[in-house]
Amino acid sequence: MMKINRITQSTLFLLLSAIAVGAFAENGVTPTASELATQRAHNSLGSMPIGQMFTYFMVMLGPIKLLGPFVKISHGLDAPATRLLAFKGFLYACLAGLAAVALGKSTLAKWDVGLPSLLIAAGLVLLLVALKSVLAQYDQQPVPSGDSPQASAKTLALSPLAFPVIITPYGIAAFILLDAASPPEQNMVILGVFLAVMGLNLLAMLFAKPIIKYFATALTILGAVLGVLQVSLAVQMILLAFRMLGVLP
Repeated sequence: MMKINRITQSTLFLLLSAIAVGAFAENGVTPTASELATQRAHNSLGSMPIGQMFTYFMVMLGPIKLLGPFVKISHGLDAPATRLLAFKGFLYACLAGLAAVALGKSTLAKWDVGLPSLLIAAGLVLLLVALKSVLAQYDQQPVPSGDSPQASAKTLALSPLAFPVIITPYGIAAFILLDAASPPEQNMVILGVFLAVMGLNLLAMLFAKPIIKYFATALTILGAVLGVLQVSLAVQMILLAFRMLGVLP
């Protein structure tokens, strides 16, 4: 009797599985788990409102995190050299963002990396950086400055200013994600939002010293709040990726 019940249960399980597969199969094509995850990514990220997109870019690529490092990097440079450093950093950051998006989608396809995997990676990096900011206020490591005889506006603008101060790994990953998951007509909007945030970064660098001088206390509070928001955003990114993979409802 027990053997018959097991056979009946197995038959019922196979029948239900066949029905489920048939429900997902349209025109004779059955989507794989990776294809389903990719479709969920397009549904979740492809219809993101512009305001939310701008907020994400501001948190991950915006000027608040840039002011302090830029003042340190430009220390010892005169006003023309500081402006040159800001413009070169802005230019390198814009070119890096455009190059990353241009190469990102093809690289993801070649490496067979799904959008949820990239979202998890970006969320983990953002989480680690945000936790470091909140708990330790970053390690006090020496930052290259204009006092160094070997430093120049060109080398400082490329590194460490453009990479990784302006263009953060998690920020560029989010840029690639949004571009890859959005329909073609939305890509120009994403590009416009990215360039708008880069423009705000340029303004912040050009006026960094007065801003730091007169709004130091407000920036300290805002930086602490931003750190907590980055932790929350990182957790949300990871949870969203798990939902795309079907791990979470």
